[in-house]
Amino acid sequence: MRYLQIFMALFLTFLFISCKKDSNHNKDCLPNGKILRQITDQPATVKNINGQFYLVENNTVDSRLNPCNLDKDYQVDNLQVTISGEVKSVVQPGPGPCCTENFVITEISK
Repeated sequence: MRYLQIFMALFLTFLFISCKKDSNHNKDCLPNGKILRQITDQPATVKNINGQFYLVENNTVDSRLNPCNLDKDYQVDNLQVTISGEVKSVVQPGPGPCCTENFVITEISK
């Protein structure tokens, strides 16, 4: 009987821990921003400009996406990626590069 109690305690602990998984990609880190456009499976390049990482969609020159939820694994200058997400309008607190739009990543791959 005691082994059954230990087993049940371990099982419930495992179940609780496995249900707490959280993925940053699916969080809307800009919940108050109005969605301007959707991006789906578009090629882009990660750019490091003065320590800030931006995404530049292929075939654009001046437009930069400022991702609020870019994982450390993707913070590599000139990394080629495929992105999906929401471009949002949010008032930026200070000066930044020209034509920067805020971006919530829903999916990214190398």
